[in-house]
Amino acid sequence: MKKAFTSFTDDFAYFYSYIGYRLPFTFVLSFAVGILDGLGLAMFLPMLEMLDNGQTVSNAESMGNLGFIITSMESIGVPFTLQSVLGVLSFFFVFKGLAKFFESYFKVKVQQIFVRKLRTENVNYLANYDYQKFISMDVGRIQNTMSGEIERIISAYKSFVGTLQASVVLFVYIALAYLANAEFALLVTFGGVVSNFAFRTIYNRTKQLSRELTKGGHLYQLLMIQMIHSFKYLKATSLVDVFTRKVENLTNEIEESKRKVGLYDAILSSVREPIVVLIVVVVILIEVTYLNQNLGLIILSLLFFYRALTFVMKLQTEWNAFLKVSGSLENMRDFQQELIEGEEKLLGKEVHSLKDGIVLENVDFSFGQTLVLNNISLDIPKNKTVAFVGESGSGKTTLVNLIAGLLQPVTGYVKIDGIDLNRVDIKEYRARIGYITQEPVIFNDTVFNNVTFWSDKSSESQERFWKSLDKASIYSFVNDLKYGEDSILGSNGVNLSGGQRQRLSIAREMYKDIDVLIMDEATSALDSQTEKEIQNNIDSLRGQYTILMVAHRLSTIRNADLVVLLDKGSIIDIGSYDMLLKRSKLFKKMVDLQEL
Repeated sequence: MKKAFTSFTDDFAYFYSYIGYRLPFTFVLSFAVGILDGLGLAMFLPMLEMLDNGQTVSNAESMGNLGFIITSMESIGVPFTLQSVLGVLSFFFVFKGLAKFFESYFKVKVQQIFVRKLRTENVNYLANYDYQKFISMDVGRIQNTMSGEIERIISAYKSFVGTLQASVVLFVYIALAYLANAEFALLVTFGGVVSNFAFRTIYNRTKQLSRELTKGGHLYQLLMIQMIHSFKYLKATSLVDVFTRKVENLTNEIEESKRKVGLYDAILSSVREPIVVLIVVVVILIEVTYLNQNLGLIILSLLFFYRALTFVMKLQTEWNAFLKVSGSLENMRDFQQELIEGEEKLLGKEVHSLKDGIVLENVDFSFGQTLVLNNISLDIPKNKTVAFVGESGSGKTTLVNLIAGLLQPVTGYVKIDGIDLNRVDIKEYRARIGYITQEPVIFNDTVFNNVTFWSDKSSESQERFWKSLDKASIYSFVNDLKYGEDSILGSNGVNLSGGQRQRLSIAREMYKDIDVLIMDEATSALDSQTEKEIQNNIDSLRGQYTILMVAHRLSTIRNADLVVLLDKGSIIDIGSYDMLLKRSKLFKKMVDLQEL
């Protein structure tokens, strides 16, 4: 019981953190609806008595403890007649309708606030997450939590609020039933509490199945990402059928869990009403046969309980619906907490352009227990072109990621113009970095938006746009397109060749005001002719930017000012291309293997 209460309060606190005072105010409106409806129902008893006895007036005794309504009317000079009863009855139900309208509309508005804040907060959490921690996260979990799980969280919110609203209204009707006939109400409540224990096993099993559905959703999203990413390979090798069967098996498991949840839901929805009615029948027999209670008060109390029955069923339905998605809520809280704990530490405040250069002093870096970089010391002067070469796994990409501030050294320092990178405003620093990878980043949008990153169109932005295309040697291609700068590039640039995608990536970095251009295997996936053309583009940028190149194809680094040779995480030589060719056996061997 204590565990369930703690879980409930945690869920309440989570939703409250997003919508604040609006959450309890929703219940205040539900309470008003219940009170107005209950008082309106109470007026039916004296009205029926008047009609049955042919009287035009009645007294407070027939309504038991609810007689205060009659005495209140009489105290303000309103005689308790059939006409006044009908008037008061109409008054209560008219205002109940108004309260119900405000309750429903307010609920929709609050839900919009919750969804907007949830989506926005998650995107910001992810944007501020430390890259070093990000690379070890489960991609399927990220995808599922940020997309499919959001919809389940919205369902959880609606069901949770629906449960509490039903509880509030249920409390109102039970309280009114107690005022009308306490003994009858007590017996019915006791029967309801006892019967509810029969449902606890189903509730617990539903919650467990919800957790399993969430985990299955993570895995399904991961498999889909992998299938799309590796589709060419899977098709070419006919392994797509094997992969498809794996997805089908997982789908069957997910749907089987959903079937069980549906079964439990069907059991609950079908047995609730018969059980409650049987309890009421037994209690009426006890009241009339053994306790000699007034039938009129029993009927009034029963009227409240009949109304309450609707909300008992609604409460149980909403609660079970909440349990079906409670696993998603647990996952969301854990996911958000993980993102919060892994938030990137932004310690630096100083902002400036690169003036002198970048220096690494005695830098070590490890992934877990694996040493990746060992005692790296390096001086990179401003506007020089520096190439990093070495066998796979030698630490080239890790080194440029340290320079970009994506990773933090275990020991040692990365300094910008003599200032420790931890003292620099890292976001402003990264904004002055251009980063081009082996797989160009192309968005399913127009050429203009891809290059300018959704800048507003103006004469200034368009001038910069076309100058950037010219620097990247793709001006003529874009100009010849049917829709020019407004041409849609398709998902990941499906409408472009590899060289065109790479040139557009370069153009995007040229559009930005950058100091450092990082090219991580930027031409390794291109044919020789396209590689040569892009290399000419890069060479034309020498002296304008500090260019850092990670390369396997050594033909692309011949004109670099400095070549840094790495082996097993250590720098073993630095010099020009020709110098290393003369004095480094390892570098000469690499050149000979590529038949340069």
